[in-house]
Amino acid sequence: MIAIENARLLNELRQRTADLTESLEQQTATAQVLRVIGSSPGALEPVFATMLDNAVRICDANFGSIYRWDGEILHPVARHNVPAVFASFRQHTPFHPDSENPLGRMIATKAVVHVADLAAEPGYTQRLDSAVIAAVELGDVRTFAAVPMLKDSELVGTLIVYRQEVRPFSDKQVALVTNFASQAVIAIENTRLLNELRQRTADLTESLEQQTATAKVLQVISSSPGDLEPVFAAMLENAVRICGATFGNIYRRDGDELRLAATHKTPAVFAETRKRSPYRISSGGPVGRMMATKSFVHIVDVAAERTYLEERRPLSVDAVELGGVRTFLAVPMLKDNELIGSFNLCRQEVRPFTEKQIDLVTTFADQAVIAIENARLLNELRQRTDELGRSVGELRALGEVSQAVNSTLDLETVLSTIVTKAAQLSGTEAGAIYVFDDPQREFRLRATYGMDQELIEALSHRHIGMSDPTIAALLTQDEPTQVPDLRAEAASELNEITLRAGFRARLVAPLARGGDIVGMLVVRRRAPGAFAQNIVDLMKTFAAQSVLAIQNARLFREIEDKGRQLEVASKHKSQFLANMSHELRTPLNAILGYTELILDNIYGEAPEKMRSVLERVQTNGKHLLGLINDVLDLSKIEAGQLTLSLSDYSLAELVQGVYVAVEPLAAQKSLALRTRIAQGLPVGRGDERRLAQVLLNLVGNAIKFTEAGEVAIEATHADGAFSVAVRDSGPGIATADQAKIFEEFQQVDNTSTRQKGGTGLGLAISKRIVEMHGGRILVDSELGRGSTFTITLPVHAGREARAP
Repeated sequence: MIAIENARLLNELRQRTADLTESLEQQTATAQVLRVIGSSPGALEPVFATMLDNAVRICDANFGSIYRWDGEILHPVARHNVPAVFASFRQHTPFHPDSENPLGRMIATKAVVHVADLAAEPGYTQRLDSAVIAAVELGDVRTFAAVPMLKDSELVGTLIVYRQEVRPFSDKQVALVTNFASQAVIAIENTRLLNELRQRTADLTESLEQQTATAKVLQVISSSPGDLEPVFAAMLENAVRICGATFGNIYRRDGDELRLAATHKTPAVFAETRKRSPYRISSGGPVGRMMATKSFVHIVDVAAERTYLEERRPLSVDAVELGGVRTFLAVPMLKDNELIGSFNLCRQEVRPFTEKQIDLVTTFADQAVIAIENARLLNELRQRTDELGRSVGELRALGEVSQAVNSTLDLETVLSTIVTKAAQLSGTEAGAIYVFDDPQREFRLRATYGMDQELIEALSHRHIGMSDPTIAALLTQDEPTQVPDLRAEAASELNEITLRAGFRARLVAPLARGGDIVGMLVVRRRAPGAFAQNIVDLMKTFAAQSVLAIQNARLFREIEDKGRQLEVASKHKSQFLANMSHELRTPLNAILGYTELILDNIYGEAPEKMRSVLERVQTNGKHLLGLINDVLDLSKIEAGQLTLSLSDYSLAELVQGVYVAVEPLAAQKSLALRTRIAQGLPVGRGDERRLAQVLLNLVGNAIKFTEAGEVAIEATHADGAFSVAVRDSGPGIATADQAKIFEEFQQVDNTSTRQKGGTGLGLAISKRIVEMHGGRILVDSELGRGSTFTITLPVHAGREARAP
């Protein structure tokens, strides 16, 4: 019993030891596979090799294989100890499992298929399945186990172990293979994720590199406005580097040709050839196709192209034999669908460019178009700015000349300004203006610039008459004439003088008024050469200014003479009016005095019929005296003899006095006469008698021209000034007549003047008196709505108050 028990315990110990050993071996194999998976990320070959090696060894199999499933075919991806003839058959024969063979059952059930004797399968015994027949007869397979590799219940492959004898695998061995299959799925998934990560990283790196290159190019474009050379250099350098090209070129369109504009790492002999022989649309070949179709052309191998092999076109031959070009890319540079250039990359090996690389070159081509357009616009802007600068300079000079013409009567000053600006703007070193002396029938030098005294004296003593060749040319053409080189002109005394002074080119503009020539403007340059058209046009403008200055000087002299004559006549007129007014007032005062005495019955009772006549004489005499006083006041104002007698006055009392004086006149016409005087008016300072004269004139006119309604006087004070408004309900004054009524001897119309009487001097005198106080008088009126005359006066008229 002891012996039996010891044997049992020993056998159990041996079995337990075998199980532990097997389990340890399996765990060691699993750890080894996991270690390989961890140490070889993304590499399936060492992982599969380790799996098969351990699976075949531990399961005591003869060989093993791993297959990948694509949904239709099982593809062998790894094998261990597989007989060569069987491995070759499986490598070259597509394996389409169906439900009739073991692997087909494994695919359908997604479960382990364990066949104890493959030779006993119907597929072999009945010769129905070539895969089974090949396994038995080529691989000597008898027992095999196929374990599915599943990911999310989807079959991705299978791990198979084979025995060349009929001996089924144990459950532990099948479990081990199943574990390896799961690890194979993990390895495949890790590899897929890692490869996706690597691809994503590579894509991001490539995209970042392209964006960085694009940003660098844009930075160069912005930092080098108008300069294409650094822009093209940056583009080519980045394109060649990122796209893995050997060299690159940029071409600019010139008519029907593409001419080399920039290169990077291009073989020197090929670049020189391209400079001498530009591409043409009619030249055919890759670039010719690109020019014709306006789309990119990608040639994988230029040396295999017909244009090189058969036609032997020079452009293709040069590219291959001088540039070593094999793979070629040409991307068009388009603006508004018009070809303006080409961006080319070349490889000296047969290696096509990727789509991303072509897209990058397309982006650079678009940026090149932007750079070219920016450069064109900037150059146009600079040219326009230069033109505007010249125009501004010319306008400024013309403004200075116009100011000189309008601000001084000194002809020499004006002409000196003109000739100075003309020489400066024309870029010449010297200039002169000649004025025609009509009595002497010759031209006299009147203004110079940039000429030394010796030359001035030489030209001043030179008599230039109408028969001079230069003058004759001006008379016949009436346009500026120029001599690009005085040495090429016929010899003359004037030319000899100019050449000795060092001048070679001359431009002469006539100064003409109507059909008569009044002078000439001359500019001289030390360097020979023709004058630009804008300079010629500028000289014509300065010539016109010179004519205007000469004409203005003549007119100013005439005006001065006329002014002096008018001043003398005005003084005589004013003196005459003053004398006549005085002489008329003396007898008129006597007439009015005696008339008043008779009416006062000093000489006895006058008959009623006589009194009526005398009253009419008295009324007309007073009216005549008022007219004479108005004329006398106006003559004093014009002669500057009217002065103000300044004193303190009360505006309220002044308005009230006027009201008392004119109230009977208003009552006679049944007009309402109203006054409104603000409280607390300050004491004013001015000529009270003259201000009363002004107010009497305004109120009297209002009553005279108003037939019904009312006349109102309003006096106020604000901001240190009096405001007196006279408002009536009369016929009103048209806008066109409102300025005219303040002129001498003017009323609204002659009919009113005749009907209402008056000289038309009252408002003119009133305006002068108000202005002498430092104030102003305004009218606001509308036909049919009455009129308002407003006087604004400073409360205190200064001591400087005088006739304007």
